[in-house]
Amino acid sequence: MILKERLNGIGASKVKLLLVKCFVGEKSRLKGFLAQMSFKVQQEGVKLATPMDRVVYVGLFLLGRALE
Repeated sequence: MILKERLNGIGASKVKLLLVKCFVGEKSRLKGFLAQMSFKVQQEGVKLATPMDRVVYVGLFLLGRALE
């Protein structure tokens, strides 16, 4: 019973994801970056209400060739 209560007490607001490394355009890291960003956008939830907000947010993590 205690384990069930602990699991119910863990919510998205209590679980923190690792920091997302900026993406510079390496093909070998694209899938990992996209997966990380998908989780990060879901975590932010209401703060990123529109598709434009999501695009701008993901754009903050682009550098170099990927940003161009």
